[in-house]
Amino acid sequence: MKQFLIAGAVFSGLVAGFTTEADAQKLGHVNAQEILLNLPERDDAQAQIESQAAEYEQEMARMQQELQTKFSDYQQKAETWPDAIRQQKERELQALDQGLQEFGGTVQQELQILEQELLTPMIERVQQAIDEVGAENGYLYIFDSSTGATLYNGGDDVGDLVRAKLGM
Repeated sequence: MKQFLIAGAVFSGLVAGFTTEADAQKLGHVNAQEILLNLPERDDAQAQIESQAAEYEQEMARMQQELQTKFSDYQQKAETWPDAIRQQKERELQALDQGLQEFGGTVQQELQILEQELLTPMIERVQQAIDEVGAENGYLYIFDSSTGATLYNGGDDVGDLVRAKLGM
């Protein structure tokens, strides 16, 4: 009987210890995507990306027009050209088409790199603000609700604290 009481007392102490520790844990959540999209510098970055994309689109349109013009010329005159000229014109058309395809791939890569270069500092800034809010307010975990991977739907919404830290 004495062992039962001692075991019960130890178990009660452990449960009380876990409860106290669990009560002290602060959990928060934030929609980091929403904050990132509303950063003041986000509009400037988006405008820069769109401006660069417009330049590329203009060049692509020029290249497509050149290809279309040469293709139309080829269609109209191919029957009258000797084989050597016709084959040369076909190679030119293929080279223009291949150049256009390669340029399109390069454009996509360059726009992705530009977007990453412009967004990375903003992402880091938001992450730093979240880290600081967590440290300053004693949060054990802050979940990003914008990723859809929220493991716990309770806790405090720390979005206002992060926005304040970012000066928004």
